[in-house]
Amino acid sequence: MSKTVCLLVLLAAVATVSAQTYKWKDASGTVQYSDSPPPPGAKDVQQMRKVPAPSAPAATGTTQAKPVADAEAEFRKRMAARQDAEAKQAKAQEEEQNRARNCELAKTQLAAIESGNRVARYLPSGERVALDDSEREQAKVEAQRSIQTWCK
Repeated sequence: MSKTVCLLVLLAAVATVSAQTYKWKDASGTVQYSDSPPPPGAKDVQQMRKVPAPSAPAATGTTQAKPVADAEAEFRKRMAARQDAEAKQAKAQEEEQNRARNCELAKTQLAAIESGNRVARYLPSGERVALDDSEREQAKVEAQRSIQTWCK
């Protein structure tokens, strides 16, 4: 029995909450509140709460398909942008590795030239020829230039 009473009270409360409420002044100037529209001679009529219009189901599936298609297109754009960013990052990382490798090679070459040990170069015929002092100085300048280029 008490469950039935509670259920009825709950249903009445829900019906009241969702109802439209009106406020107006009657002929004697008294403010009145009601869930039914005021009589025709009422003054200062205000609708306190408007009932939301029931949403009509879509006549065709195209109205709902468009937002899904838009969301899919936005997702694909985000994925393409993400892949582009990852590709740029990978390329930048590879360039940084190449720069570090070339810097290390240039430093090693300069250290070999300045060490005083015999340094040789290969002729197009494949013959190995030792560098003389002027060639050694030229190779040192080129190695220093390479260091300036690659070791930034």
